[in-house]
Amino acid sequence: MSVPSVSKPFLWWCAVMTVIILLCVIAYRTGSAWYHNHQLRKDFPAAAAASPYQQGVPLEQMDLSTYRSYFPGNMAEPAYSLTHRIEAPVSLQYYTEIPAGDAAVAMEIPKGTMIKAIPEETQGSSFYELGYGYTSYPTYEQGWRYVRPFKTEEAASPGLGEEYYYIQIDSLEAVLDAAIRANKPFRAAVRQQHWSLERGTHSFARYIDDVLHQNGAYLSPDLFYRSFDRWNMLLLGAVVVITVVLLRPGSWFPRIRR
Repeated sequence: MSVPSVSKPFLWWCAVMTVIILLCVIAYRTGSAWYHNHQLRKDFPAAAAASPYQQGVPLEQMDLSTYRSYFPGNMAEPAYSLTHRIEAPVSLQYYTEIPAGDAAVAMEIPKGTMIKAIPEETQGSSFYELGYGYTSYPTYEQGWRYVRPFKTEEAASPGLGEEYYYIQIDSLEAVLDAAIRANKPFRAAVRQQHWSLERGTHSFARYIDDVLHQNGAYLSPDLFYRSFDRWNMLLLGAVVVITVVLLRPGSWFPRIRR
């Protein structure tokens, strides 16, 4: 039994509709990012007394204890067990300053190293300690964070010190993602917020940023959404490919028979 062939006009219109849908998705995502960024600026309650961030004080010279009053005090021990130590899912590279070019790495924790992702004794909740690990302070440059390195199993590890370094937020999000996956209570917390794991990781990594914003101390660049992100680039790439197909119907849309 023969199956009716698929006509070229039908395939052409399917491709056109796909392009239109993809362009609408790109426009929606770009518009949503723009609106989010606009609301951040609009709703920022700048404090009457300018904070060190607002004064542009370099982080190396900043007294970070200034902001401790914004955060909750010590919490009771959790009623559930946690997986505190995990293997570093990526190589963690720390710098003494935000690199402008081929700056040397000040210290590195190789991928696979056992690190203390969740401290046993913290200054806040059971999930974070201010200025340690992935609970980092924002910098003046998007994507770069100021933080104390993760502690490792090695007694002589530089991560055991209290010195702060600069690191890219993508690396910290990778560790945070692994820590959430390794701990059921945190996965449950993400689900309770009706978030995806990706969104939960994004939000938790910017915990300090959110609190600084709420208190009018700093509008972190890491709170802003990229107007044209990786997904928009992929969608635009798909639009370009399909458009090429549409411009060469004779080569790309042969009559399909079975």
